[in-house]
Amino acid sequence: MTSGEGRRRVRSRGRGAPLWMITFADMMSLMFSFFILLLSFSSMDKPRFEKASGSLREAFGGQRQVIVFEPPIGQVVTPPPEQSVLAGFRRQVTEAFKEQINAGLITVAGRGDLVIVRMRDSLVFDAGRADLKEECKPLLDKLGAALAQTEAVLLVGGHTDNLPPRSDAPFSSNWSLSAARAVKVVEYLVARDHLPDDRFFAVGYADGEPVASNATEEGRTQNRRVEFRIATRQGMQNF
Repeated sequence: MTSGEGRRRVRSRGRGAPLWMITFADMMSLMFSFFILLLSFSSMDKPRFEKASGSLREAFGGQRQVIVFEPPIGQVVTPPPEQSVLAGFRRQVTEAFKEQINAGLITVAGRGDLVIVRMRDSLVFDAGRADLKEECKPLLDKLGAALAQTEAVLLVGGHTDNLPPRSDAPFSSNWSLSAARAVKVVEYLVARDHLPDDRFFAVGYADGEPVASNATEEGRTQNRRVEFRIATRQGMQNF
């Protein structure tokens, strides 16, 4: 072999990878196939994997979730239609009975689903009687007109003090007197405004629900009353 052929052979070996790389590449291919085979036979523990990946993200500065607090946005709360109607009813009767309210003969109170109108018995009835006074009928007319504009129900309650009726009174007990008064008011409202009977209730309470002490004349005067409880059908449990 001449020196020129030796130089060409050395140069040709320098152009490619060393011979040991072939053996190394074969070994790496075999190891790669071996690990793929192991992976195919293994089952991944997902919780542990997610925990490990999360730790890696934190360690290497992975993207973190940033919670942004937005300012609260005001919302307009619209009351249910029935409660809105009762709120209008309350304003209407308060305006209609302004004179009697200022005189202390009528009170109007309540909340969203219940309106309570209280009238002194002397405004509606004579003592110990259950016949409507003529001067109270315009007040009942105003109440009935306001009620006719709603689908609400009405409970009329008769209330007395704890003193028994006089011996010459047509009623033997406060129970019969209070019940008769409640029925008389309901009958007038139904006949006057032609409202359905199922919207009305008449109850005699006698002296069972006082609003003041019966130990004084002033308290007994407050307890002798006709009470109107107006509510939606859903709010009838408040009666």
